Amino acid sequence: MKAFLISLLIILSFSSVEAAALIEKGAAVAVMDFGTHKGTSDPDFNLIKAEQATSEYVIDRLVKSNYFNVIDKDPALDKLRTENLNITGLIDPDTAKRIGEILNVNYIVYGNVTNVGLDENVEAMVRVKTVKAHIVIRIMDVRNGRILMAAEGTGKSKSSSIMEETSFIRIGNVKVSQTSVHNALKKSAFQAVDILLKRLYGKS
Repeated sequence: MKAFLISLLIILSFSSVEAAALIEKGAAVAVMDFGTHKGTSDPDFNLIKAEQATSEYVIDRLVKSNYFNVIDKDPALDKLRTENLNITGLIDPDTAKRIGEILNVNYIVYGNVTNVGLDENVEAMVRVKTVKAHIVIRIMDVRNGRILMAAEGTGKSKSSSIMEETSFIRIGNVKVSQTSVHNALKKSAFQAVDILLKRLYGKS
């Protein structure tokens, strides 16, 4: 039993070291625009530039973490568009390999906004709206098409307004500001990046 426990500890220690060494610190990475799919959001509101915004939030968090050398996104994507490559949402290994060759990077970060929804509650004559956003983020080694790590992030953004006497009668859809939507996307992106870094290096 003792020998088994020692062997198990050695295996776990080796696995932790291996996971932490998946990507060398300071490696160049490119962040693609995130994708969205039909049915991702409630019909009550539209996602305006959610794909670009989410990737910008991911870039912001990655840059501040100081773990990667994140290349400038706009000129990078301009290069890729001239090749008619899919650079949004899910990316297949062959496309990823070509992206790596064009941008001279070994790793790409990409993903999807998988759900954006709205909850509404009333407390003490105050209507509280909560936007919830959920994203999935992945990092791939473009040299072999291997997904090295994936993480999910969830963000919430609340807003409130005082109810009118006749507010119990509603006509049309519930309205919510784009600011609330993007605040939720930002929080979900930050959480996903933090989880990703923790899994890669043991801390965010």
